[in-house]
Amino acid sequence: MRASWRVIPKSKEIQINDPSLSSIVVDLLQIRGIVAPDKVHEFLYPDFREHTHDPFLFKDMAKVIDRLYSAINNYEPMVIYGDYDADGVCSSALLYSVLRDLGANIIDVYLPDRADGYGLHNSAIDDFIKKSVKLLVTLDCGTTNIEEISRANNGGIDVIVVDHHHVPETMPGSFALLNAKMPNELYPFKHLASGGMAFKVAQGLLQKKIAQKSDERSKWEAYEKWLLDLTAIATVTDLVSLTGENRTLLKYGLVVLNKTKRAGLKAIIEVMGGQLGKIDTFGIGFQIGPRLNAAGRMSHAKIAFEVLTCVDENKALELAKRLDRENRARQSLTEKIFKDAENILEKKTESKIIVVAGESWPVGLVGLVASRLCEQRNRPVLVISKTDQGFVGSGRSIPCFNIIEALHKMPELFVKFGGHAQACGFTLKKEGDIEVLYNRLNLLADETIKLDDLVPIIKVDLEIFLADVNWDLFEKLQMFEPFGMDNPRPKFLICGLYVVGLNAVGATGQHLKLSLTDGQGVVRPAIGFRLGNFVQSLSLGDRIDVITEICINEWNGNRELQLNIIDIRNTLI
Repeated sequence: MRASWRVIPKSKEIQINDPSLSSIVVDLLQIRGIVAPDKVHEFLYPDFREHTHDPFLFKDMAKVIDRLYSAINNYEPMVIYGDYDADGVCSSALLYSVLRDLGANIIDVYLPDRADGYGLHNSAIDDFIKKSVKLLVTLDCGTTNIEEISRANNGGIDVIVVDHHHVPETMPGSFALLNAKMPNELYPFKHLASGGMAFKVAQGLLQKKIAQKSDERSKWEAYEKWLLDLTAIATVTDLVSLTGENRTLLKYGLVVLNKTKRAGLKAIIEVMGGQLGKIDTFGIGFQIGPRLNAAGRMSHAKIAFEVLTCVDENKALELAKRLDRENRARQSLTEKIFKDAENILEKKTESKIIVVAGESWPVGLVGLVASRLCEQRNRPVLVISKTDQGFVGSGRSIPCFNIIEALHKMPELFVKFGGHAQACGFTLKKEGDIEVLYNRLNLLADETIKLDDLVPIIKVDLEIFLADVNWDLFEKLQMFEPFGMDNPRPKFLICGLYVVGLNAVGATGQHLKLSLTDGQGVVRPAIGFRLGNFVQSLSLGDRIDVITEICINEWNGNRELQLNIIDIRNTLI
């Protein structure tokens, strides 16, 4: 399906009046809705102290910190209960390291098996009760675990929930609950990842430590900054909005990550072929994150946790190599399941919402398959595996359809479920509910999804000329980094270019290499990843319009500007 091209309209309500900024910077800011002087300043020049919020703005933060210090001082048996994805693992490793260094008696960091499903499990709670655990801290889960938290309370365990997921109408009876999405929560920024939430708890703990021992202020303030490497990884991998406080945490987190002291992260970066000092959001999202996630998808997330908390360099390298092997196996198996799912769907009439189920697909991979199908077909997709443990599924959605709200309208179908507007995980009660889920979701879709919503859209920031693509523009675009959710790399429309170089490149000719000119003497190289099929429809001398990003091609110590082609059309004359 050919995508629709849409130039993003600029804000007309407020105009930026800052003569120090170029017109392109001003246009890009207004397109992002960043127009107020204080927001422009925060976006372009994020400052750690100025643009991060006091953790004690959370209504329950003081209560949380007091309870944690009570547990530390009395050496109470404590458990951290995380999640199996990169965000959950990073937040667990972050808070574990802080509590450990403050002297806490952490008897376990529990990360559930992905096959058992997301969130707290009664079997784990019962085990904690047997072990006389007094305090349970959940990270990246817990907001919806009403029954399990009640069970813990009855067993003499206080539960602190630190989460960022969708908030149901009924709250769990936890000792304290930190979730910026809570109704009437005072904390001003609502989009922290679990890693960001764990960092705020760490800030609260360290602030109290400094208040008790002011002579150690410099030590603990430096300690706090070194936690930002894990915060950065969690923020990128969980696809939260890279605006506001997240942008500041990530900006400084990338600095820390590129100087990280963690043996495990150094080992992962070495194994993936990266280099400290050059890790960006792409390196996190497509290299570090998948390796951390591979543990929970292919074996157990505890391996990723062990990598992040390992202090022995040799052991860290051994674990990093294991993650790398599991990631390669994950890639191969995901491809097989994806093709199986496509074969099943070929025999069905395509509906607005796709539900596909297969026998014994690894539950750690169904989310990846759902994501690829959603991207390919531009409609909500739920992929379900029929396993001995039940009917476990994962879903991905498009902007116009809130998938987690939809599941909340049919809770009777699920053993458990959770997630975000655009992603969900669930376990169905019985096989017959697969068809019921499909029918009910499509009834909702008929009310909310228009046919136009199913046409993929490529959003374009600005139309420019090829002559505008120079090093000055590239340097201005760097002011917008780090790129990610809600702050994508700017895309530009350039019209009327002539093809003067044309090749298919890559092992299977899957990529397109071009040389383009405006006919006025300006020539730029271009690459179109996964656009190799255009070789059949283009010829030298053709005139085309392109949507492109601007990047750098580096080889043998040379650097040149290059167009990263997103889509191509023949110029209409």
